[in-house]
Amino acid sequence: MPPTRLKEVNGIISGYDGGMMPFEQAFALARFYYDFQDTNALIADAEVMAGENPEQLKETALSLKAETATLLNNIGRLDGVDFRGIANTHSRYYHAIFQEDSDELNPYWKRYCELNNRLDYLPIDSKEYAEAEKECDAAKAEHDRRQTDVRRIYAEYERENRRAGDVFSLKAPYLYALAAKLNGIAGSILNDLDRMEKGEGQ
Repeated sequence: MPPTRLKEVNGIISGYDGGMMPFEQAFALARFYYDFQDTNALIADAEVMAGENPEQLKETALSLKAETATLLNNIGRLDGVDFRGIANTHSRYYHAIFQEDSDELNPYWKRYCELNNRLDYLPIDSKEYAEAEKECDAAKAEHDRRQTDVRRIYAEYERENRRAGDVFSLKAPYLYALAAKLNGIAGSILNDLDRMEKGEGQ
């Protein structure tokens, strides 16, 4: 049941006063929508709880109805939020970090290739070859160390890009529709519990 997450959502929306919404707040809104858009699962959980702990279900349903009512009253604050812009800015930020580190890696690879090619022109048993080989190995080790960092940064970019995708697809009307549906479900649960208490469900 989502009342706790709804409190977080309502806190974000009530505190929003225009301008660019921070990505993490937009992501929290998006994840709430995607995590609870399958209301059939919510209804199934409520049916189980009705048999096991109707008192807790009633408390949860009351909280759900109150929080969704608050969300419906405040959802208009999101009308000007550019979720796509927030997502694109977030994704570009992490891509720029990856691109910068990737570009900085190129000279290290070039240096290693130059040293490696030089070995082809030196007598294999010469002192010059041994020194060049040692330098080549050091250049390769430095390149590989930096490449490991670039791969880590790319993995971070991929992760953040996926999160940005959740925000990119979100629209305020989606949240409004979900809140209205959850509010109706909470009302139905309370009505059913009331009938059960009065013995009408027997």
